Amino acid sequence: MSRSRQIGVLLEQAEVQRRLGNHRGATDFAQRALSLDPDHAASHAALAAILLDARRLAAAGIEVRAALALDGNDPYIHRVAAAVLAAERKLDDAWAHCLIALQEPAPAPAAHVLGARIRRLQGDRGRARELLMEALALDAAYTDALTQLAALELDAGNRGEAARLAQLALESDPADHPAHVIAGHIDLARGDAAGAEQHARFVLRNDATSRDALALWAAIQARRSRLLGAWWRWNTWISQGDDRRRIALLMAGFVVVRIAVIITDELGLEALSRALALGWLGLCAYTWFAPALFHRMLARSLETVRLDPEF
Repeated sequence: MSRSRQIGVLLEQAEVQRRLGNHRGATDFAQRALSLDPDHAASHAALAAILLDARRLAAAGIEVRAALALDGNDPYIHRVAAAVLAAERKLDDAWAHCLIALQEPAPAPAAHVLGARIRRLQGDRGRARELLMEALALDAAYTDALTQLAALELDAGNRGEAARLAQLALESDPADHPAHVIAGHIDLARGDAAGAEQHARFVLRNDATSRDALALWAAIQARRSRLLGAWWRWNTWISQGDDRRRIALLMAGFVVVRIAVIITDELGLEALSRALALGWLGLCAYTWFAPALFHRMLARSLETVRLDPEF
């Protein structure tokens, strides 16, 4: 077998293991490919994609920059570069790399799906949908496109259509982790916490570090505990955006409550004034101890997940 063919086989195995969530195995295959040719650009890009999935963003950036320096014309490398930049929230730069991949004579469906994810992050859901439909026109059973389209439908409140698309994705690849995660969120939106848990368990058994599956698991536990679930929903809402937004919201809430306390006190409504002050104090105390209780509940529930022996 020629060296180029050996590298191709190793990269195919690396991609299989990456999609299964086996980052260590995928990294091993990619590094073996690089040992055969340290200047093989696609091998550096494949390793960058694996490191990105493993949340090793800095290392992924180093590898993808090395890949671009070796071959700046490969659309696959531009796709990986776009994914890394999107993870760094450099969305304009990510879209620029994605456009290079999309301008190829025969762009892969993966380029359309990545472009859809970037446009969705930029708030352009219409363009995201168009790109996903283009991906499905190239491959009607492309799992990533079906999964992202299901997520768009779920965001739009179309649970039935979202469920249909998620089912198609699972039929296309029953072991696909993102498909199981979105199927779990759809079940949870429909009130089927048990069904959602089955999907989360499937992913966590094979990849206990999957942040998407852990987020789904946390959402399930939040649904089952109203008291702690209220903190989860509050934390999810307040965590959107940057630190300036969070600080502004908290300061605005404090100012509003203080003004309300002063006004009610001036009007002689001492009971209401006291209730408002105690309510704010209670909210502060609740947000202080609720995270510890919620994390403890999560830890106990995760102890029931049996890992795959090969994890």
